[in-house]
Amino acid sequence: MTKPKIIMDVDTGTDDAVALTLAMLGGEVELLGVTTVNGNLELKLTTDNTLRVVDYCGKGDQVKVYSGCEYPLVSTLSPTSAQSLHPIPKREGTKVAFAMHGDHLPLPETNLKPQAKGAVLWLIETIMAAEPGSISIVALGPLTNIATAMRAEPSFASRLKEIVLMGGGDRVCNASPAAEFNIWTDPEAAEIVLQSGCKLSIIPLDATHEAEISASEADELAAIGSKEARFVADVIRGRIGGYSLRDPDLAARQAAPLHDALALCYLLHPECVSKKLEAVCHVDISGGRAYGRTVVDRRANLVSEAPNCTFALGADREWFLQWMSGLLKQAALGS
Repeated sequence: MTKPKIIMDVDTGTDDAVALTLAMLGGEVELLGVTTVNGNLELKLTTDNTLRVVDYCGKGDQVKVYSGCEYPLVSTLSPTSAQSLHPIPKREGTKVAFAMHGDHLPLPETNLKPQAKGAVLWLIETIMAAEPGSISIVALGPLTNIATAMRAEPSFASRLKEIVLMGGGDRVCNASPAAEFNIWTDPEAAEIVLQSGCKLSIIPLDATHEAEISASEADELAAIGSKEARFVADVIRGRIGGYSLRDPDLAARQAAPLHDALALCYLLHPECVSKKLEAVCHVDISGGRAYGRTVVDRRANLVSEAPNCTFALGADREWFLQWMSGLLKQAALGS
C-alpha cells in the first residue's frame, strides 16, 4: 500500500519531538521534509531541536529540515500585546513559573544544518510541483509558514490533500483564558488557514487532554529498550513534571498529554478520535480578551456558512497508547 506523503510543520518542543520520532521510525508515512516555525521557542531553537531529533533517529540523510518564519504575521507588532512579550517571564510564586520546553531537548548536539532554502519557498515549490491532492501537512505549531505560503501562492491550499493541525480548544484553553497556545501565538495565520477552503482537521486540547500518558506507561515505553523509546519516555516524564506544576488533577494522576503526536496519529488512523463534528470554526482576531480563541459555531439550523473543518472533541486514549507503543516496538525490532 502506498504510504501517505506528508510534510510536518513544527515548533519543536517536546511533544513535537515525539511526533517527529514516531513519523520517522514508524514506517507509516513518506516524510518529504520538515519545516520549522517560531512557537514553543524562538526559531533558532525550534530548528536546532528538530535537527537533533532527525539526527538522533538516524535520518539525517533522508529527512531535510527547512527553517521558516521567525515572527507571527501580526500579533507581535504591538509592543503592548501579550504575544510581543512571549515567552512570558518566569514569576516566582505564580503558576507560570515553569518551562514546559527547555531551550534544548535532552539530545546530543548535532552537526546537521537546515537547508539553505527557506521553509515557505520550499513549501510552495514542493506543493506546486506535486500531483494535486497528493501531499498532506501535519501542522504542530503556529500556522505562520502555511498561511504565508497560502498568501504568496493562491493555488497552494487547493493543491493540498489536507491539513491536520494541532491547535485550538472548545472547552479547554492554556495560553489565555480563551485560547490555546498554537493559535494564540499567530491568530491571523490560523484564520487564513481556516478560510482557505483546504480540507482541514483540527485536533484541539479537548481531544489531546483525553489522550494523556501516565508515568507508569512511560516506564513501559522505556522498557522497550531502544534509545528512541527511552527518549520518548523521558519526554513524557518531563511533561508530567511540567503539568504537575499547574494542573492538580494531572499531578494526582501523574500523567500528561502528548498533543502533537495525537495529530499525527489522527492523520493515519482517524479512529483514535472518539468524538468529532463537522463544524464552522473561526479564530477571534479582534485583539481583545478572546484574541486567538477558536470559535466553534454550534447553533442548530442557524449557521449559514458551510462547515470548514472537522473538529475533534475526544480521543481514545488506549488506542493512541497502543499505536505509539506498537510503532516503537516495531522500530526496536528492526534496528
